[in-house]
This record gives sequence, C-alpha cells and structure tokens, in this order.
Amino acid sequence: MSTSFHPGSGDHDAPSPWERRILAEIEQDLARSDPRLFRRFARLGRTRRRRPHRWWPFSALATGLLVAELSGLAVIGTLLPSSWWPVLGVITALVVVPWLIVAAAGNNGGDPTGPRPRSPA
Repeated sequence: MSTSFHPGSGDHDAPSPWERRILAEIEQDLARSDPRLFRRFARLGRTRRRRPHRWWPFSALATGLLVAELSGLAVIGTLLPSSWWPVLGVITALVVVPWLIVAAAGNNGGDPTGPRPRSPA
C-alpha cells in the first residue's frame, strides 16, 4: 500500500483520493450488508454532552450532615473525660465510613462497586 504524502500540504496523515474512494466503497458495502452495524458505527463519532466533573464528589446535604455529626462529636468529646475518647473514635468511624460508602454509591447509580457496563444493543 502506498503512503499518502502530498508535499506542501499541512496534513500529512490525510488519505489520498484513491484511499478516500476505497473507504467510501467499504462504507457503502457495509451499509448495504449490515445496516444496523452501520448505524452503530455512525453513532460512534458523535460526542455526548457530559456533566462537568465536580471537584467535590459528594452532595451538599451529605457533606453538611457529616460536618454537623462530626462537630457534635467534637463537642461531646470536650465534655466527656479522656477515658471515653476511644469510644468516640469508634463512633466517629461508624459515622464517617457509612457516609463515604453511601455518598460513593449515590454517585454511581446506587451501586457501590461502580457503574455497570452497558449491554450490547
């Protein structure tokens, strides 16, 4: 197969007219032989609008509840004797870990293992 180099052109990777004609014939053959696959390939080039990535992955409500719970535990910790601080550490872990799991599951459609791959159509 020959290379498609055109001196002076800005795009050295562009296909030659012969290559474009061959590709167009392949495309037409595919459209005739398997229209469903052809439509699927045609959709691949389209871009979908996605929501912009948020820098903080958790909702404002979940974050506010966590801050309120941890602030309450800090206030309680100042009022209790130091012998109770390990218990407060366990309670804090019991508050933070479920919050992280629920918040992460909420960002993946309720599945804490992540988004599921789409089944082929």
